[in-house]
Amino acid sequence: MTPDILAEEQLKLELIRVLSKFFLRNIEELVRNQTGALFPIERIDNLTLGKRLGRRKELQLMTVTVVDSLQNRSFDVDLAFKFLPDPETAAREGNGAIWLGEVLKNNIKVQTPQLLHFSQANSLLIYEGLREPREFFDSELDEPQKLFLAGMALPYIHGIFKQKVFVDRYLHLISEVTKGLNLSSADKNEIFSLFKGEFRRIGLSEAGANCFGDFHPGNIMFKEVQNNTSNTGDLKIDKTDIYLIDPAYLDRGANVDRAEDIGTFLSKFAYNDFYLSQSFDKTVTDFELICQGYDYTIYQNGMTLKDYYPEGATFDFHIALGILIDSMFKLRNPKFINPEGRIETSVNAVKYILKKHPFEI
Repeated sequence: MTPDILAEEQLKLELIRVLSKFFLRNIEELVRNQTGALFPIERIDNLTLGKRLGRRKELQLMTVTVVDSLQNRSFDVDLAFKFLPDPETAAREGNGAIWLGEVLKNNIKVQTPQLLHFSQANSLLIYEGLREPREFFDSELDEPQKLFLAGMALPYIHGIFKQKVFVDRYLHLISEVTKGLNLSSADKNEIFSLFKGEFRRIGLSEAGANCFGDFHPGNIMFKEVQNNTSNTGDLKIDKTDIYLIDPAYLDRGANVDRAEDIGTFLSKFAYNDFYLSQSFDKTVTDFELICQGYDYTIYQNGMTLKDYYPEGATFDFHIALGILIDSMFKLRNPKFINPEGRIETSVNAVKYILKKHPFEI
């Protein structure tokens, strides 16, 4: 055997050991959910490894064949093993996954993969595999519908209540990111002053919410429940289920500005838009679609996004801050090319946003 094949076979044996030891009963529940009947699982017959996914290839997809003890029938069950770098990271995501699963357990529109096993000691989480849903960029739905659906999902995490925002959170973030980017004194002072001018809106808002924390296209999946023939502008939301994955940075303090998740989502779009056109025309259209989806959900409770922001919304603040945070993390990669160009574009984009306020509702 080659070293790669040997390593794969050893991994399979270890995974079967983990499966057999920890959660055959959990798989019984998963099979019952999928088939509508209970079959006591006697053994695992086979394990087929799929793709390794994630920035560090930490997610191992697989299919296991399980055999029931009554009629010797077999079922293929898709699973996803996630190997975290340390117990603390595993605990953060595991606790987030438990909370998210509880919040969405009766939601027929927005769902999350079932967490089947969580071992902090082994830095391991085992999730239900998702064969049919497709990631944001892989989905064949048109882009306006995907943006609308992304906005539509967020209120189920944020909640509908009104609450004050913890402003010091953002003072700390701005301080850290301006240090991390190693900006000139002139740029640092100007950017800090521009951000500080937005704090009144944040402090007077009633937008305090739970926060997904890492709300970006890679953590959103869609499953079309019927053949969908939607065209641009034809938002057939009743034909698509939404899945939220990777709840590693959930903040359940209920005093994070709900605009933060939308800013996180749009910051990469905004940077690319500005880099190509020196404006945000495309991102403004994307932003409007996300807000329409958000309002669609909360309107059922007689609310709109504007109701949370009596002195004006804070989306410009969070999209601008998201651009700087994205740039800071990219520049920490020693292989990143043209760091000076990235900083210059980011600084110019942030100044444009905070002076001209393109993202108003």
